[in-house]
Amino acid sequence: MKPHVARRTVIGLALAALPALAQTSFAAEKAPADALKAKLDKGETVLVIDVRSDEEVRSGSIPGAVHIPMEQLEARMKDIPRGVQLVFT
Repeated sequence: MKPHVARRTVIGLALAALPALAQTSFAAEKAPADALKAKLDKGETVLVIDVRSDEEVRSGSIPGAVHIPMEQLEARMKDIPRGVQLVFT
């Protein structure tokens, strides 16, 4: 599987777990990396959650991203703040 296809699958799985977290309804959307960069550059409140493996994170990550490996995501949902825009990488 190509890395970008695997990443989309991971993001889709992570987003599927979020309804339990949401206080209100939300719309999930796919956004290119440059859209995320624009939000971060504008100072928008965005919580980036990196669901990649430890090995993948060692190769580099977005500054300020919270690392929660995909296999730990469900158990750590309580650690994710509510009412903030989430982006999974």
